[in-house]
Formats: sequence, structure tokens, C-alpha cells
Amino acid sequence: MANGKKVIIVGSAGSPSQAVEILKLDEELNFPVIVNIHFTSSAIETFAQHIRSETNQKVTVVREPVFLEPGVYIPEGGKDLIFLSENVISVVDETTSKETVHPSISVLFRSMKKFANKDFAVIVLGGLGSDGAEHVSELKKKGVYFMIERAPKFPYLPGNIAKQLGERYERLEIERMREMLKMFNAEAKQQTKNDNT
Repeated sequence: MANGKKVIIVGSAGSPSQAVEILKLDEELNFPVIVNIHFTSSAIETFAQHIRSETNQKVTVVREPVFLEPGVYIPEGGKDLIFLSENVISVVDETTSKETVHPSISVLFRSMKKFANKDFAVIVLGGLGSDGAEHVSELKKKGVYFMIERAPKFPYLPGNIAKQLGERYERLEIERMREMLKMFNAEAKQQTKNDNT
């Protein structure tokens, strides 16, 4: 998968279950989805297993540089995800990132700036704080499409990100976000078909 849609799901408190709901597509993913939600490092493996069992998607816990293929990617516990190129991600140790919450949305977004384009979509779920908010305006200028959860349990993170985006995002319910992923999935499948003919 050289180029194509990449979806990044970010969030904090209360959003792991929402991320799982979005990923219940009842079909295999045809593009990569990166789940970057603040999580206790010891719970990451359990979360990965939960995503697998609830969604039947292939889940990769990122421990080293990985070329993005269709499936779900989450960082190893206590690490922050970064883009090394448009289609390669890796992790950095939390002690080198200087951030206080992990996996850090700021570290991920900062690394995306160099490679971001209209093929990137970001889903912002509920959470606390403003992790990543300082980078979203620049990402939006590069064509990144932002979807923000409508009426999240914890509105602070999405609210702070929305403030930085101005009016340039869509506020959607979880079900609608899932529909968007299904639409991206159909497009990615068609693209693969076109590439193979």
C-alpha cells in the first residue's frame, strides 16, 4: 500500500470504548488506522486484544519501525508513536519525548507535519487536556481532514482541538464516524483494484 487513506484516532479518558465502536465495521480494513489514546502502559496489550476480539481487525502493537498496511496500529506501552515517513511509523521512549501523557498526541502530530496531506484523516474522541492541539492548525493547512466526536463524555480535549481548528472540522456521532470509515474502506478497496489492473 504505497499511498492512500490513513486514519488516526486520538483521545484520552473515556475514549477507548468509543474507538472500538468506530472500528466495528463488519468488514476487514483496507487502510491503516492508528489508535493513539492515552493509556496506562501495562494495559496496552489487553487493549490490543480487546480491539481484536471486538472488531476482528488485525492489530499490531508497534515496537519498532513498521510499514503501514491495512489494519490497526497501537503503540507499545509507555511509548509515543511517530511517523518516520508517510507510510512508516515507529515509537520513541516516553523519557525522550518530554511529554507528560502517553502515548502523546503532540509527539505524533509533530511528526506528521512533514508528511501530512489530504490522505490523512484524524478522529478526535473525548478526553482531558489539550494534548496535540498546538499542531492541528498546521495539519489542517496540509489537507488533513478532522472529525471531532459530537457530545463526548469528556469534552476538554476535543474542545481544545476544535478551538485551534476554528470552523474547519466536522462534528460527528460515533455511528457517523464508523460510516465514514466504511466509505474510506470502499474507496481504498476500489483504489487497490485500480492499481492491480
